[in-house]
Amino acid sequence: MKSLSWAVLGMISACYSAFSQEKIDIYTEHFPPYQFLTERGEVAGGATTMVRLLMAQAQIDYQIHVLPWFRAVQQTHESNTALLYSLARSSEREQHYQWIMPLCELKVGFYQRAGSVTPKPHYSLNNLKHYIVGVGAGQPSEQYLKNEGFKKSNLVSLSSLNQAGGLLEKGRIDFLFGAQSFVEQMAHVMGTEQSWELVLEVPKLSAQLYLAANKNAPKKYVKKLIEAAQTVQGAHLNSITTCSNSQYIQ
Repeated sequence: MKSLSWAVLGMISACYSAFSQEKIDIYTEHFPPYQFLTERGEVAGGATTMVRLLMAQAQIDYQIHVLPWFRAVQQTHESNTALLYSLARSSEREQHYQWIMPLCELKVGFYQRAGSVTPKPHYSLNNLKHYIVGVGAGQPSEQYLKNEGFKKSNLVSLSSLNQAGGLLEKGRIDFLFGAQSFVEQMAHVMGTEQSWELVLEVPKLSAQLYLAANKNAPKKYVKKLIEAAQTVQGAHLNSITTCSNSQYIQ
């Protein structure tokens, strides 16, 4: 009986050891400058830097997967130890995740190619409804426009906002609606900084981006992550500087 007990304990110990050595899956999307793949296939960006700092502090091994947003969310929901970033925190999402650490601030606005609309009106949500607007498919920004009365026929839903830059340059859309940091980085890559201009910012859509955990994540696991996050925040290792200094080269 004693030898059997030791055998069972040995099996439990082996299983625990095997589990503890497994890498935690962290899911995200291509969303520069917050997170993106470098030419070497490495995941970089301001938000990624903060996530890496946190995981190092927590001493948890991990691997980051860059997927289309819908798949990233789905994968996070299928594993109770999975993490997701950069997720805008909202009242609709509050109960569906455990919020680990704030990352970067998201600001959203309408961009136009300078001189593409003549004469230039005073822009508001109401008069922008009459133009063709490119927006990321499935993003809160797309739902916001629909809720504000933008007709489906006036919205071009894009799986990747990278496509929108080309459409804006070719005049196939009148405006691009998206995160300012991303649009400005894209303009830099395309060499269009002087020809794209922000014509209307939407403060209502400004949000804090977070690293979040599955709502069913184990309590001890979440506690460990939050304690590590508090250390990172206390040392001011996650900051606006980290968010804005990331270099994105497509």
